[in-house]
Amino acid sequence: MNKPTSGKERRRGVRIPISCEATIVPAGTISECEAICIDIGVGGMTLLTRYVPREEEIFEVFVKPPKGSVAGEIMHSRVQVRRCHASGDGQFSLGVKIIEVIK
Repeated sequence: MNKPTSGKERRRGVRIPISCEATIVPAGTISECEAICIDIGVGGMTLLTRYVPREEEIFEVFVKPPKGSVAGEIMHSRVQVRRCHASGDGQFSLGVKIIEVIK
């Protein structure tokens, strides 16, 4: 049984709020899905998307740099879904753990 949480932050690492375009690339024949990366940290990120993943699903995600940024590199990583919650307007908030930074 899960213990009730106190409402305190349970993450070990700090998350930095951002708003960057992202693309989710699920394994198999499912096509790419648009997303917005709303925060990122050393161990994970939160994605806002219409894609509904399977429990513990692993997929690749490409996060573009913020608009107007001098940094031009896209972050390409392999992630694992840790949570998925409906956030309204047919979108879902995905909490994902970064397994590997590919580029």
